[in-house]
This record gives sequence, C-alpha cells and structure tokens, in this order.
Amino acid sequence: MVSLTLPSIINKYQKQESCIRLKRAYNLLNQSFLSAIAKHGNIDEWPDWEYSEKIVRNYIAPEFKVNKIYPTSENFFKGMCWNRGFHGANQYNWLTGVYISSPISAGTSSFMTVDGICIGLRGHEIYIDINGSDKGPNVAGKDLFFFLISGNAIKPYGYNWSQDDLSSPAKSGACNQRARSGGYACAARIINENWQINYY
Repeated sequence: MVSLTLPSIINKYQKQESCIRLKRAYNLLNQSFLSAIAKHGNIDEWPDWEYSEKIVRNYIAPEFKVNKIYPTSENFFKGMCWNRGFHGANQYNWLTGVYISSPISAGTSSFMTVDGICIGLRGHEIYIDINGSDKGPNVAGKDLFFFLISGNAIKPYGYNWSQDDLSSPAKSGACNQRARSGGYACAARIINENWQINYY
C-alpha cells in the first residue's frame, strides 16, 4: 500500500483545483464569445481589432460579471490586471523560471471577473490567470494559460500540435519544465490529457 505524504496530497489537490478553475474559465470564455457573436456578428467582422481595450470593453467584458477593467498595458512589467505598485520585476514566469516578456507585453488589455479570474487580450491571443495576478504562483502552466481566437472559436495555444510536441522538452512553448517558453501550450496538454496536470 502506497502512503502519500502531506506535501504530495496538497500538490495533488492544488492540481485538481487548477484544472477545475481552468475548465470553468475556459467554459465561461467560450460562452461569452458565443453570446457576443450572437449580438455583434462573426468575430473577424468586429471593428477595432487593433485596439484590444475596445474589444474588451465593447464585446467581451459585457458578457461577464466584471469586477474591474484595466487599461491597456504599456510594458511587460504590468501585463494585465495589475493592482500592485511597480517593483522592477516581470509579472509572470515560464515553467523554466524565466520571466515572460512576450507575448504578455505592451498592448494587453484585461479585466478581472467577480470571482477572481483575470482575462487578458492582445490581438487574437487570450491569456487567463485562473486566480488573478495578485496571487501566485503566476507561472505559465500553473495558473496562467494561453488561448487563441480562431475563426469564431476559442482554442488553447497548441491545439493543433501532436501529443508528443505538447510535452516535448525540445519544442519551444511545449508544456514541459525544460522547454524554452515552457508552459505556453499547457492548456492544450491539460485538455488532451482529460483535464489533468501531469507535468509537475
């Protein structure tokens, strides 16, 4: 019989909780876009795509219960839902521990839902921090996840990758702690692996 230590039990619970929160956020995001499409037509026909804040304010945020809408970021030090003062350090890390300076960078507009989910938009890329930027760990693949707007659908970054690519340490952006920009494709890996976290 295998006995689990308290840290391993906590880690397992945290992973399960992250999957639950991610699934809920992803479902909410999809529902909000379907509602916005019903009101405003196909996504690619929405005007003002060069201004992320206008898309957030006029099309996406109205479909959520929103706590706060944040102005478009000016740099990668405060990419989205930033409430704290400037500390001279980047907001998020990749799984490798390297600071994320791109894609979350200048030009990201964001909002916080009433239940603490931070959603950022830059062009046709969407970033979801499932517990808000003021709570840790602020790491790609742990509480930060990446999505793309493709046609009228929201898809996880890496949705069209093979399972091997999603987990490969040799592929940039893969959901692997040794990959360059590791964590970019973690939402896709979690979904492909039946809403489980198997990489840390």
